[in-house]
Amino acid sequence: MISRDKPLFRHIRSLRFCIFVAIFLTTVVVILVSGNILQRTYHKQALQNKISQVQSQCNILASQIQLNEFNINSNTNNLDIEIDQLANVLEGRLIVVNADYRIIKDTYTIEQNKYMISNDVHNIMQGKNSSNCEIKEGNQYAEIMVPILDSSAVTTTIENSTVTTKSGDSAQNATKQALGVIICMVSIRDLTETDAYMEVQGRILYALFIFVALLLSLLLAYLLPRPLKKLNRQLVRVSEGHLDEQIELEGGTEITDLKETFNRILRKIQLLESSRQEFVSNVSHELKTPITSMKVLADSLLMQEDVPAEMYREFMTDIADEIDRENKIINDLLTLVRLDKQASDLNIETVNINELLELLLKRIRPIAEKRNIEIVFESMREVLAEIDEVKISLAFTNLIENAVKYNVDDGWVRVTLDADHKFFYVKVADSGVGIPEDCQDQVFERFYRVDKARSRETGGTGLGLAITRNAILMHKGAINLYSKPGEGTTFTVRIPLTYIS
Repeated sequence: MISRDKPLFRHIRSLRFCIFVAIFLTTVVVILVSGNILQRTYHKQALQNKISQVQSQCNILASQIQLNEFNINSNTNNLDIEIDQLANVLEGRLIVVNADYRIIKDTYTIEQNKYMISNDVHNIMQGKNSSNCEIKEGNQYAEIMVPILDSSAVTTTIENSTVTTKSGDSAQNATKQALGVIICMVSIRDLTETDAYMEVQGRILYALFIFVALLLSLLLAYLLPRPLKKLNRQLVRVSEGHLDEQIELEGGTEITDLKETFNRILRKIQLLESSRQEFVSNVSHELKTPITSMKVLADSLLMQEDVPAEMYREFMTDIADEIDRENKIINDLLTLVRLDKQASDLNIETVNINELLELLLKRIRPIAEKRNIEIVFESMREVLAEIDEVKISLAFTNLIENAVKYNVDDGWVRVTLDADHKFFYVKVADSGVGIPEDCQDQVFERFYRVDKARSRETGGTGLGLAITRNAILMHKGAINLYSKPGEGTTFTVRIPLTYIS
């Protein structure tokens, strides 16, 4: 048994070998089949042409006999001349049989004055067949029979070798009064020899065409997989860490599409790698900042003697705040890690979205009231949806809290709920400071802050919108942002009513 790892097996399974075999075998089959069909068609057409020519000449002879009222029952010189001339023209043997089935003329004189009783002759005499043709003795000669009609029953004229019946009787009735039969035996050996010659020439052409097909198959088998070979080499370099290289391929539409797809994948990998490095850097910085602050505060206390209790409490309060901030960062990171897991971790259940939003707003209203911010909830209809209540609650809480935190005093927050037959929509709009246009594409990135100083004042970690976006994407939803500095921000969330696993 051949191992899959052996070079021979790998070569047989290669695309290049498959292309070669497919093109070569297809071409060979087409050549052989089409050549055989052409040869058979030529032989059949040539045989039909020769038989038609013989039948036409025999019909002319039969018509001459009718017009000149030859004595069909006796051997006459005129009849001999007509028959001999036709036999010489056709290079064959002619036999004339009268109504008594007696052979009155045989150009070979072998069967002269003998009787010929056969089914074919009898059928023509009786009008059952208008003519007959048989190929005999291994395609060596053809035997053609035509009737000699009674001139009193049918009057015929010869026009361009075609016999036209002018009698009122039908041709079938006329042939029933046949006076005799002309039998012509002509050799078709020349056709057989031509077939043999064509077969030899055909084999030469077959060999030539198959050789050309072999070369063409080898050429195509070499050229077609080349872009894939080049792609494989470039992907090997990518796997070695050269992520900054773009794939360059030349070829047809499919190759171009493949190149663009892989380049898009590479760009995404580069973005992910850059995001990963930035995330690690941001995590290190965010975790280190509170520790540094606590270290500075603690060192300040240790360096002073007889620290007043009031200052001591102030420093310890600052240290506690930094610990809380560190704890919040760690909790948000853990939440983000959990959301990065597969959607199979979702606890899907049918939830009343109206009641869920009202509960969230009830929790956040005390924070808004401290700054006299009005929160308005507008529900167009009752909405039931299949969601993970905990994760969606976290997402909506982050959006509404941000709308309050980054708002102006005496401002407003409007939460709108609507649905159609497929999705439900939640819109969170505020009258806050807004987000600059150049920052709107980055607000969902981890640890990104539009205003770092303001975020520190409000206790933000830069992970809230990243958590929100992940929770929504896990539900196969989408989140969009519209904002203008100084006019406020609007987040629009769309989530399927029925969870799509």
